[in-house]
Amino acid sequence: MQESPAAVEEEFSGETNEDPIQSTLVDETQDLPSDMVDEVHAEELSSTKNSNHPTAPHIKVIGPHHPTMIHSEINEINILPYSRREKTHLTTVNRTPLTYQEALKAPEKDLWVAALSKELNLMKQLQVWDLVQRRESYKLISTTWVFKIKNNPSNGTSEYKARLCAQGFSQTQGIDYGKTYAPTGRLNSLRALIAFAAVHSLQFHQIDVNSAFCNAPLTKEDFLNIPQGLDANKQSYCLKLNKAIYGVKQAPLAWDKCFKDWLISVKFKPCILDPCVFHRTLDPPIWLYLHVGDIGIFGKNVTFFKKEIATRFEIKDLGEADLMLGVRIEHGNNTITLDQQHFTKSLLNQYGMNDCKPASTPLIPNDHLSPATDEEKAKFEVLGVNLCSAVGSINYLSSAT
Repeated sequence: MQESPAAVEEEFSGETNEDPIQSTLVDETQDLPSDMVDEVHAEELSSTKNSNHPTAPHIKVIGPHHPTMIHSEINEINILPYSRREKTHLTTVNRTPLTYQEALKAPEKDLWVAALSKELNLMKQLQVWDLVQRRESYKLISTTWVFKIKNNPSNGTSEYKARLCAQGFSQTQGIDYGKTYAPTGRLNSLRALIAFAAVHSLQFHQIDVNSAFCNAPLTKEDFLNIPQGLDANKQSYCLKLNKAIYGVKQAPLAWDKCFKDWLISVKFKPCILDPCVFHRTLDPPIWLYLHVGDIGIFGKNVTFFKKEIATRFEIKDLGEADLMLGVRIEHGNNTITLDQQHFTKSLLNQYGMNDCKPASTPLIPNDHLSPATDEEKAKFEVLGVNLCSAVGSINYLSSAT
């Protein structure tokens, strides 16, 4: 039987003789496992009740099941003792090849070879480079292959991708390139557009520009060594870049200018507050969210824009958006729900923590950190964990949704 609001208000009117701190402590043990309740000694509760405990300000909350007293005091019975926690060991689980040679020796060799061929054929189709005679005056940039398995949580499929990247660290600023900065869309802007779409019943679709950087012309000459997988005389020839490839320092800025110039030519206008949000008021009105080659499309009829952009760039139509920037998107009846369950699971899998257990206090209380010893550093290096990458992923997880 559900209590009436009046009865609930009477319970919190302050006319009860029961100590609010005491009642809170007792109520909180009701949802604890029996073995933890056994650890709460009667004398601890008694001492709390009889002590001159400062009463923290309380908030009246009427919940769906029962009212709860909320205060700012920490209840120690909810803290899992360190001695009862399982030790966590970080390991990296990765079957993605790191080099061209590893890809050719991997069990999925045929899939990786197909990905390599697809990338090189696209470069040829977009006329990214010309084969020219080597000269001593040319400063040649070496290349490397980067491999990735891209998982789709909606249908459980995996795509094997290979990308040819320039080793841009050999370029010299002021000589080989000038400005490099290119903006990316803000997460706040994406959330605002998603909310706008839900309120106004707009479609939210996603497209991906294939090898986006390779569509952007370069204003300065750059030359590449012949990459692995390309059949050419490496001693006599090199590649003169006509368009950007990933890794070239000026590539992000070149793509940003190339794509935004095209948007402006088809009557789109940039948002004043976010240069990666564009809108067009022509019928049908369209809003765009840009993150390099990933584009979110919002509107009543997004098909018109998809056909329009396909006349200029080669795109992959991903349909109704379900995963963007590590955020899973679920569409309902005039609602759009965001979560990062897929991203979280991929992180746990990457660091071998699928079977980890939660702890209310992950670190040892009152433990003073000190610089790692040489022995501790050696043990950590064996784990193969990129600490900067791990911390960055956790920070993104905490802020994206």
